[in-house]
Amino acid sequence: MNREWREQVEGIRQRGPIERTLLDEYFDIRYDRREFIRRATVFGLSLSTIAMVLESCGTTNPTPKVGGRLKVGIIPPPAHTIEPHTFADQGALETGSIAGEHLIRTAAGLQLVPELATSWTPNSDASSWTVKLRSQVKFQTGQAMTADDVVATYNRLVDPNSGSQAISAFKGSLSPGGITKVDDLTVKFQLDAPTASFPYLLSSTTYQGIILPANYKLGSFTSTPQTTGAFKITSYTPGVGAKYDRYNDWWGGHAALDGVDVTYYSDAAAADSALIAGTIDLIGQIQLATDRSLFNNPKVQIFSAHGATHRQVPMRVDLNNPLKDSKVRQAIALTLDRPSIVKTLFTSYADIGNDTPWAPVYPSSVGAPDIAQRAQDLTKAKQLMSAAGFANGFSITLTTEQTGEIPQLAQIIQSSVKQIGIDMKLDILTATAYFDGSQTGPPSGWGNTPWLNAPINITDWGHRAVPNVFLTAALETGGVWNAAHYSSPEFDAAAKGFIGAISLSDQKKFSKQAETILLADTPVIFPYFYYYLAAGSKSVKGYYGDPQGNVFLSHTSLG
Repeated sequence: MNREWREQVEGIRQRGPIERTLLDEYFDIRYDRREFIRRATVFGLSLSTIAMVLESCGTTNPTPKVGGRLKVGIIPPPAHTIEPHTFADQGALETGSIAGEHLIRTAAGLQLVPELATSWTPNSDASSWTVKLRSQVKFQTGQAMTADDVVATYNRLVDPNSGSQAISAFKGSLSPGGITKVDDLTVKFQLDAPTASFPYLLSSTTYQGIILPANYKLGSFTSTPQTTGAFKITSYTPGVGAKYDRYNDWWGGHAALDGVDVTYYSDAAAADSALIAGTIDLIGQIQLATDRSLFNNPKVQIFSAHGATHRQVPMRVDLNNPLKDSKVRQAIALTLDRPSIVKTLFTSYADIGNDTPWAPVYPSSVGAPDIAQRAQDLTKAKQLMSAAGFANGFSITLTTEQTGEIPQLAQIIQSSVKQIGIDMKLDILTATAYFDGSQTGPPSGWGNTPWLNAPINITDWGHRAVPNVFLTAALETGGVWNAAHYSSPEFDAAAKGFIGAISLSDQKKFSKQAETILLADTPVIFPYFYYYLAAGSKSVKGYYGDPQGNVFLSHTSLG
C-alpha cells in the first residue's frame, strides 16, 4: 500500500468508530473480501470507497433479449388478501415482490444493493440512520416518490394497530414517531436502541416494506398499479392468478419482459408438470421433498441460494402440560437424527440446525467448538423424561401445515419421539387454515390463529439476511410471532446486545451467550436451514434465486 493509498484509507478510518472498526477488522484478516463488502454495505460505505479499499473492478452483463411474457407458478396461493404490510406467507410475498420495490435490496452473499435508497449513513453508535432517496422515481400512478411516501409507508409498518407483520422485524428497533422527513429526498430513522444491522431491516429481507404512495388506500394494492417496480399488477384473482405488465417509466430503465403471468398452485406436482410441459416458465420456490421430478430433468434449470430458510418447531412453555418443563423439550430435541433428516429431505441442499436461529450462512454464527452441535442421544433423552416425571411418556398433538416437506418432517418427529414414549398425533392443515384467524401479537395475546397457539407445531420461516427477526419476533419476550410464548430476560439481554453490536467479535460474543441460553431452554427446535430453490425452463435468462423468496424479474428475460 503506497503513501497516497494509506492516507486515503486513514481518512476513511477517521470518519468515525464504525468505519474504523470495519477497516481494522478487515486488515487484521478477521474476515475475507466478501465479508468486508457485505459489512461495508450494511454501514453505508459507498461503492467507490469499497472499491478503493479492495482495489477491485466491476463486471459487465450481456444485453438480454427483449420481449415475451414470463409465466410463473407460485406455490401455495396467498393465504390472505394482498396487502404488503400484512404479508406473512410465501404466496403473498412472491405475488407482491414482482411489482414492489424496497429502499434497499439484499443480493447474493448477504450484500446490500441500493434500490429506492442511494445511501444510508449511521451516527456514531448506529442508533440513528440517515437515508438518501433516489431522485426521479415515479410510482405507477405517475406521481413522484418523495420522503413523504417513505415516512407514510414506514409509519404503517411500525404501527402496532395497523395489522403490520413487519413489527416482527422492527419491534425494539423502530417505533412510531421514529421516522422523519429531513427534505424531499432524505429520511431519518431514529431508533429505539442501537441497531448495527438496521439497513438489512430496510431491505427486501423485510418483505412487507414495499414503498407505496403516501395517499395509498388500504385494500387497493391489486386494483390500482401503484408501486415503483419494473412491472405493474393489472389483474388479480384470489386462488387463481395475477397478471403484470411492463412499467415503461420505471426508474431503472426498460425491463426485457413485456409482462408476467402468475398461476397459483396448491399442489406441487401440478406445478412441476406444468413446468416440464412448458405451460409455465418458472416456479418461484420448490423443495426437494415435493419437487424431485424437476431435479436432473434436462428441460429444467435449478436456481439455488445458500440462506437461512428453515422450519421452526415451537413448544409452548406456558401451558400446564409436559412441554412446560425444559427437560421434556430437550428430550424431544435429542430424539432427532439431524444428519439423517437433512439427507432424507434435502440431500445436499441444507445445513444441520442446532436449535438456535444462527444459521451457518451468518458470519456471526458461533458453532463448534464454542457451541457443540446437538446430536441424537436417546439415552439422555430418556433420562431427562424420567427426571421430569414422564418416564412412561405422554400424548400430545402436533399441528402444522401442508407446505413443502413439512408433513414428512412431522412424520419423522412423530416417529422419533415415540422412542421415548411420546404418543404424538398429527393435525396437518392447509396453509390457509394454519395461518387463519387473528394474529394480533402481544400485549393483547397471539390472536386465535393455529400457528401461534398450538402446544407444538411446525412453521415455515423464510430467509433473513441477519437473524434479528428470528430473535425479536420468534424468541424475545412478547415477540409478535413467538409461537412458543417463550420469555427469558437473560436471552432478551443477549439478543439486544447482539443487535446493537458493531464489531463482528462482539456479535459473536453475544450470539454465544444467546445460543447457550436457547440450548438450555429449548423453546424452539431448529432442525435445519435449507437452501432456497427455484426452477425454470432453460429459456429463462438473468434470474437469480433470492434466499428470501422474492421473485425479482426486472433483469430477467426469455432467451
